[in-house]
Amino acid sequence: MKNTFHQGLPASANLNMVLGIVGVCLLGIFLAWFVTDMGLLPLPKDPVHAALGGASWQFFTTVVVLYWWAAKRLRLTPADLGITRDKLGKSIALGCLLYTLALVAFVSCSNDPLIAQHGLRHANTRDTALLLLSMSIIAAGTDLTTRGFILLGLARYSPLVFAIVMQNALWYIGHLNEIALLSGCLSWGGAVGLTLTLGILGDVIALKTRNVIGLVVAHVVLNVVMMLYIKSL
Repeated sequence: MKNTFHQGLPASANLNMVLGIVGVCLLGIFLAWFVTDMGLLPLPKDPVHAALGGASWQFFTTVVVLYWWAAKRLRLTPADLGITRDKLGKSIALGCLLYTLALVAFVSCSNDPLIAQHGLRHANTRDTALLLLSMSIIAAGTDLTTRGFILLGLARYSPLVFAIVMQNALWYIGHLNEIALLSGCLSWGGAVGLTLTLGILGDVIALKTRNVIGLVVAHVVLNVVMMLYIKSL
């Protein structure tokens, strides 16, 4: 994994870039949480449509705003942050292999009450489709934010280990619900271990291919397959 740390820039310039990337990411996350939790975003009363609205707002604040800022402030193109067709096939193949680990763990825990009694089992076709769309938006946004913006962005201006640590910290926080869901079956340590394994191996794929679209595709497919599996229980 080659670190693209900008040795030619003054240390203060690199530090400003790093603080900017981390700061604007945290701002996006805060806006996604604060606006929806405080009821500042007028969402539909129907919980399924509300979930879709919340997911769309989260994607806007944590992906669209971040990539716009990177283009304006850092002069980075989407390709610089992993949105590219280069090595797309390899990225998709490796991403699918990676997320197969999560699928196996999920299926092995299908008897857990939190999974077996999931509300999705009783949703009608329309609600199921909307929930799948909501989860797909969130899954895509997770990889674009943590691996595209944070990992590949920070790797340009900071030591690689720092970029990896920051990515996995956000990856862990973003998967607290999944950890809680799987902890009854895998134990808390096993669920955390699986989450961090997926985080680190996904970083390796992103850094090797400089492509996050394949990981996005694989992550969305994982969520769709898992939700359809719950529906079939």
